[in-house]
Amino acid sequence: MITHVLWDWNGTLLDDVAASLASVNDMLARRGLPPIGLPRYKDCICVPIRGFYAQVFDLSREDYDALLAEYNTGYQLHLKDCGLAAGALRALDAFAAAGARQAIVSSSNQAQLLENAARYGVADRFDAVLGAADYRADSKIERAAAYLAAAGADPAQALVIGDLAHDAEMARSLGARCVLLTAGHEQPERLRAAGVPLIDSLAALVSFAASDR
Repeated sequence: MITHVLWDWNGTLLDDVAASLASVNDMLARRGLPPIGLPRYKDCICVPIRGFYAQVFDLSREDYDALLAEYNTGYQLHLKDCGLAAGALRALDAFAAAGARQAIVSSSNQAQLLENAARYGVADRFDAVLGAADYRADSKIERAAAYLAAAGADPAQALVIGDLAHDAEMARSLGARCVLLTAGHEQPERLRAAGVPLIDSLAALVSFAASDR
């Protein structure tokens, strides 16, 4: 039985890939560099996010923290054109009906995460919203482990839902189950290597939650 669900936010509950790519391409345009397409973006994305910037920008000539700030300013502007992922609300309702406690565990900045969860009307659906103290999008494993420990949860009864190989890495570290969404930020080919179940949309989670009661 699943007692706790740990949701990723970006690219999982929030369909924000277009906003991320648009912000990156705005940054490239300001530097007189050609844009990247969605396949290259999904090939380069990784955690920690510094690895992404190292592939797309010349970090020997850039201030990394300034790049992060520039990206986030553009991302917030483009986010107005984005919405929750298809099936997100139904999946949240299904797990709630099954009696599972739910939390967002994200590499996003905590203040930005809380603001965006409220903007899309889902902040009150979670027992906890756990973001990062900065914008560096580093590992979130420690926050997830602390949440489960504080809740007295059995990790084997927890489910991680995300869109990055890092989410599967987090699940393995916790001893939790994992499902990865192929419609998010990372290439499906890379997700398959994680060796966990893949879904094309969150709609598939409704039957998953019902069958696990």
